[in-house]
Amino acid sequence: MNTREVADKFIQLWREGRNDDAIQAFYSAQAIHQARGFLYSRKMEQANSIEISELLVIGEYFCLRLKMSVVLKDIGTNTLNESWVFEVKAGKIVYERFFNYNTKAVLV
Repeated sequence: MNTREVADKFIQLWREGRNDDAIQAFYSAQAIHQARGFLYSRKMEQANSIEISELLVIGEYFCLRLKMSVVLKDIGTNTLNESWVFEVKAGKIVYERFFNYNTKAVLV
């Protein structure tokens, strides 16, 4: 699979609420995780809404913007607002990086 095909299928699974399936299907076991998003360190109880931008694919990389209203344990409702960048090699995601915008409330 090329980068566009991986990106399209990965994001389709996210849009269907199948986040774990997307990660299991497309992440390399040796993937590098740099600047993980805040959901990695928080217990998400519920996702109220999700908005994923159109994909931008450049060579072996793809990126998108994600906005999600979530309920986090011990914090309550907050809005996730991140840009995600991924690198794809041999049909698998080998690198990810998340850029947070307005998640200060959940990082304190």
